[in-house]
Amino acid sequence: MKKDILFLCQFFYPEHNSSATLPFDTAQYLANHGFSVDALCGYPKEYSDGQAVPLREVKDGVGIQRLRYIQLGRVSTLGRLINYFSFTASALLHIGKLRKYKTVIVYSNPPILPLAPVLANFLFGTKIVFVAYDVYPEIAYASNSLRPGCLIDRAMKWLNHRLYRRVSRVVALTDEMKEFLLEHRPELTEDKVAVIPNWAHEKKAAEPTPEAYKKFGFKPGQFIVSYFGNMGTCQEMETLLGAMRQLKGNPEIQFLFVGHGNKKPHVEEVAKETGNAKVFDFLTGEDFEQALAISSCCVVSLEKGLKGMCAPSKYYSYLQAGKAVLAVVVEGSYLEEEIEREGIGQVVRIGDAEGLIKGILNMQRCKDRTYEMQIRASRLYKQTYRLDKGLEKYKSIFLGLLM
Repeated sequence: MKKDILFLCQFFYPEHNSSATLPFDTAQYLANHGFSVDALCGYPKEYSDGQAVPLREVKDGVGIQRLRYIQLGRVSTLGRLINYFSFTASALLHIGKLRKYKTVIVYSNPPILPLAPVLANFLFGTKIVFVAYDVYPEIAYASNSLRPGCLIDRAMKWLNHRLYRRVSRVVALTDEMKEFLLEHRPELTEDKVAVIPNWAHEKKAAEPTPEAYKKFGFKPGQFIVSYFGNMGTCQEMETLLGAMRQLKGNPEIQFLFVGHGNKKPHVEEVAKETGNAKVFDFLTGEDFEQALAISSCCVVSLEKGLKGMCAPSKYYSYLQAGKAVLAVVVEGSYLEEEIEREGIGQVVRIGDAEGLIKGILNMQRCKDRTYEMQIRASRLYKQTYRLDKGLEKYKSIFLGLLM
């Protein structure tokens, strides 16, 4: 008898980044609702606490097998490519394992990983559910990390054609992404694409404490503008850094950066120059919850040319925590539409540091209005993005495919 579902992903439990926690949340939920579920994933390194974990274990009903692979720093494009190819090669060496499952759910990071389930579909008839966290290769074009027509680009297009022709379901994170996929992937039909947003998985800290302010180097009463998540190729940072430079003479307004990415060293340089910002590595658990609790408002940003190709995961953490949102995006972004429609923050254009400063000052000075934004943000999360809502949609997909 074949088992129901294999999760195939580079990151998984016990790692703490969203690319690990979201699949694990889904796997747990499906296992708890009667599906037989396993996972084939990478051995944890960058996003773990450094403790050794077994190569095989069962956690909350999910059988986990972890693969060793080359893991270099993710700051350079070369390092990321080596990681991608190394993990995909490890997965391909275990292709025989995939014949034991009715369905494989695979994620878009690394972008060449779907090669394994495509082969399994061809060889064994294994069904494929593909979750598009990012849309490749277009997102790589827009971020100037891939040249159209190069060998890797041609390989991705070859793989995409076979993936989207064979896939049973595709999960898009937003309606905007679904529209992009249907427009640019002629192999897809609308009935094959489900929209399931990401969710937050952290606990919500009740109130900021004096100890939390002290821990991160701030004072109670300061207005803290926070940025959480990746500071990489797809995130526009210069507008926020420009606002930070111009506000360095205002001791009441401070900035907090938490995360990683190839732009982080530059963020650290500017923070040292201005003296009004603190920069921390990736935080998890109570540390992350406390950092979010002391934040007065939170920033989300995307570079130009990425419409429909990605969705920042920390946006959902902001909503869950009830934080007003400052978005630095291009005109027409789904973030702009939702933030303005729901009244949960303010949107500025890329490069408009003055507009961002105005938004920060308005939130600092108009506390009643900011509080209303916070209430609406929390309500939006509960109504639209709660964990159980997303998990029920995944369950419906697998019920339709397997039952």
